[in-house]
Amino acid sequence: MRSFAGGELRMKTAERRLQEGQAIVLIALLILVLFAMLGLAIDSGRAYVDRRDQQAAIDAAALAAGDWYENYQSVRGSANSAIPQAAQIYQNNLHLYAGPTSDTWSTAKVGVGNNLDQTTEVFGYSGGYQLTVVATNTQFNGYQFTLSTTHPLPLAFMQIFGGPTTVTINATATAIVGNQRQTPALLTLSSNSCALVLTGAAELTVLGDVYTNGSACIDSNLHEAGNCYGGAGSNCNVAQYFCYNSTPGFVPYPPPCLPGDIQGTAVVPAPTLPDPGYLAPSVPYYPTVQGFNQNNRDTWTEMYPGRYGTFHLSGGAGCAFLDPGVYTWTSDYKSDSNGSLLSNELKPPDEESATAPGTTAIAAKQFWNMNGVGCAGSFNLDVTPAPGLAMKHQGGAGNWGIELTSVRYDQFVDPNIGPNPCFAAPGCRRESAPSACKAISTADASNQGIIVNITQNSPGAQYYNVYINPNGCNGNANDFSFVNRYRAPGFVDGGGPPASPVGPYPNGANKPLLLGTGGWPCALATATICSIAYNGLSPNNLCFAQVRTQLCQTPDDETPPQCFSNCPPPVGLLSQENAPMNLQYPPSTGGDVSNENYCVVSPNPGDVNSPCATARVTAGAVQFYFTNGSCLDQNSGGATYVYAGEQYNWIVIYEVPGSTCSNNLNGGASTQFIGTIYSPSATWDISGGNRSPLAGQVICYEAKVSGSAAVGIDFNPNYAPAPPAARLIN
Repeated sequence: MRSFAGGELRMKTAERRLQEGQAIVLIALLILVLFAMLGLAIDSGRAYVDRRDQQAAIDAAALAAGDWYENYQSVRGSANSAIPQAAQIYQNNLHLYAGPTSDTWSTAKVGVGNNLDQTTEVFGYSGGYQLTVVATNTQFNGYQFTLSTTHPLPLAFMQIFGGPTTVTINATATAIVGNQRQTPALLTLSSNSCALVLTGAAELTVLGDVYTNGSACIDSNLHEAGNCYGGAGSNCNVAQYFCYNSTPGFVPYPPPCLPGDIQGTAVVPAPTLPDPGYLAPSVPYYPTVQGFNQNNRDTWTEMYPGRYGTFHLSGGAGCAFLDPGVYTWTSDYKSDSNGSLLSNELKPPDEESATAPGTTAIAAKQFWNMNGVGCAGSFNLDVTPAPGLAMKHQGGAGNWGIELTSVRYDQFVDPNIGPNPCFAAPGCRRESAPSACKAISTADASNQGIIVNITQNSPGAQYYNVYINPNGCNGNANDFSFVNRYRAPGFVDGGGPPASPVGPYPNGANKPLLLGTGGWPCALATATICSIAYNGLSPNNLCFAQVRTQLCQTPDDETPPQCFSNCPPPVGLLSQENAPMNLQYPPSTGGDVSNENYCVVSPNPGDVNSPCATARVTAGAVQFYFTNGSCLDQNSGGATYVYAGEQYNWIVIYEVPGSTCSNNLNGGASTQFIGTIYSPSATWDISGGNRSPLAGQVICYEAKVSGSAAVGIDFNPNYAPAPPAARLIN
């Protein structure tokens, strides 16, 4: 028995040893699995960290691209350009201090109609990092920067188990800057029923989105060239949706839409938009109490910025030219009958016809003759003896063509707006479009010069620039070149601008322009132009907007009257428009250098698609500021035509929050507010005929808009508040 038991014990011991050998194999296999899992965890963790590092770097780089473009308006080509700065941020965040090992770039035209500029740049770095930046100018929708990064991450463990040696980690980010898609033509902040009412006696046209936080009550006469956003209960679907695009001055039309244009639609219900909370920081810098008739210039009154009490433009009030600044209305602003016009527009004497520049044709409706006021400037020509200093016209006799522009110097005195080239004296030089041409003939043998007589000063003019064409009034606007700058009659300047009024002012009498400066010297105190020869006036050239010397061409000509929905407008009913915004440096044409389309100073070289994007001041701009309880009542018989500017964030009417005014804007052919109306707690009743009374946008509590043919709201992104700063959208 004992021997048997011992054998059994030996058998169990052997089995146990056998099982122990199997366990070692299993443990070894499990160790391999554990190592594989550990390797997967380590490599996955490293991949996750690499992915997060790249995403953080690409997010920061995309935002940097937007920020640098917003500040410098340059995509690539300089140290301050968007793409180089974005690449630098990317390198810094990933500690790629050696810089790129390769750099390639290309440009293309993309989008519907291939009208959008796109730049693509690819950077290579040590370690296999690659950064791709795609910058697309989507115009109205802002500049878009799409960045992507890739990196082949070496795997530490997975390749031991037959896996790949590397894995590609990537990340993307998209930033946008200057996006105006959420800048509607009309926004009502109220959440009430029918907070927005849009009706048309014949038709009402809105170019741009309409948006209400309440419900929209609309009839079928609304031509909506944009989207209609409203809360539940809005009947946006009854509107007629027209075709539109983002081009300033675009004329809406019914579908079918051409390639590149978009037909609007109803978006109901829509999320609410908040009050943007705009400020009016320049108001404290214009505290002076002013009066209306204290600065009479015979045919027009010069108004200075500051505080005004009860203000009422009634019949026979005549013309009022607004110097730039903030006008605070403390007890209402009313304009209600024919025979009055208030504006800050600078125009030439004998305004030329936009359809026949360089000829003797005068505009069918001069701006300062609108509304029956008859304040437009005028001039005539004469010859005078000029012994030894005569005009020379090819050895015989011949016609000269003479054009004038109105010139003034304006300051903007808010020291917190910068850069502000208009802050210090003498301010920014403004120059109107050219006048109609007047012809005069001189005979070489008679030793003659030319006298330019002002018979009525143009409102706002401190000086006149005189231009001459050796070929007469031949219809070629580029043949005119600068002669000299002359003080307007009734003004003195102490040897340099700006000029100050002293009187007397011309009113039907001939007041000669004498002793000019800056161009062709004329030593005669009795002649405007002398000592100029025919063959010395070419070739002339386009000059920087703030410079006028010998052979400089005139500013750009005006354009035909605004065509909003029914085109063309009746002849002689509407005034002409200023030349569009343009870069003010050669080889660009120059654009408007006086009024709403002039940014000071236009960036050089700048962006031809957004020539005023980095400017901070619009010369001559004004803002109407209404204190609590002070309201606006603009009747179609009255005439108010004013523009705001960059320094006021393009807010032309600012009504303080808390004011519960019910404002009336009935705009006829002579009324337009260029900029944004901001009245977050007040209501507006907008109507009118013949011209869109608003070239901008309206932000208010509630609004009712009605109109007849060719009337409505004409949203222009050039005259809207600055869009949001750079932000990530992907």
